[in-house]
Amino acid sequence: MNEPRSKMRQAIGGFRLSQMISVASKLRLADLLSDGPLGVPELARLTRSNGDALYRLLRALAGYGIFAEVQDRAFALTPEANYLRTGVEGSLRAFADVAGARWMWEPWGGLMHSVLTGETAFDKLYGKDTWSYFAETPEASRLFNEFMEEISVADARAIVDVFDFGKKNVVDVAGGQGALLIAILERYPDAHGVLFNLPHVIDEIEHGLANKLELMRGSFFETIPSGGDLYLLKNILHDWEDSTALQILTQCRRAMSGEARLLIIEHIVHGPNQPCNGKIGDIGMLVRNGGSNRTEAEFEDLLSASGFVLLRVMSTEDGPDLLEAMVSNT
Repeated sequence: MNEPRSKMRQAIGGFRLSQMISVASKLRLADLLSDGPLGVPELARLTRSNGDALYRLLRALAGYGIFAEVQDRAFALTPEANYLRTGVEGSLRAFADVAGARWMWEPWGGLMHSVLTGETAFDKLYGKDTWSYFAETPEASRLFNEFMEEISVADARAIVDVFDFGKKNVVDVAGGQGALLIAILERYPDAHGVLFNLPHVIDEIEHGLANKLELMRGSFFETIPSGGDLYLLKNILHDWEDSTALQILTQCRRAMSGEARLLIIEHIVHGPNQPCNGKIGDIGMLVRNGGSNRTEAEFEDLLSASGFVLLRVMSTEDGPDLLEAMVSNT
């Protein structure tokens, strides 16, 4: 067997598996199988799909260990497929849903344009940037926000395992709907949380979050609440080019006292020939929204240019990296 060729062949065809998983997720097959195996006729009835086509989809996925054919045309969950269930710990359902969304996969088809020009494929295809598209397309925005919240819930467990939040007053800048802050307060009940985000995001919070922390409305381009001991920027800077990232960091510095700390939470791009989520995610930034993931040295340069000094870098288990910084005295 030519193993390098076989690995290359699987890599080339990876988009096919991604699309199959996404369809299975959107049909909520894992949720339907959560109580035990079901036959394809019943699954087809529940999902209003074509029985033969549904069987062919499940049969193909079972070949990858995603679902298992337990008897003729009946299927069950596998450990892998379990992560397509709604609400389970570590769920990847929203990720799978997003992977099959046209606005997510179509810009990857424009990767050649981005590589040749350095321009964002999304903007070329849709005639507008990602954020303008989301503002005009509520369903896409809802799905993207659900995806981001799913990431935040999973990452939060890893983050609170490696960083001591103690009794700090924590300000989460553009922190979604507060998944990370909730995890911090559950682990560190003496900490205090401030969730700062755009008004329309704060106004959509309906899960009792206000009872756990303070909600504040605003834009990080205009002002950021002062008085915090620790400021969080999670998956924010990679959305923007350096000049805009510097604006955001400058606003953080203006809000911070000399004793406060800044915690940047992102996937760092690691060294040559090392596989890492930061490198794949960086291509996603290139084709979809024009930002970029950065190396540790690039983060250090950004921090220095905006009046910070990098104190340390921490890694999490199967999650993002943490860069802790403070306001420079020079």
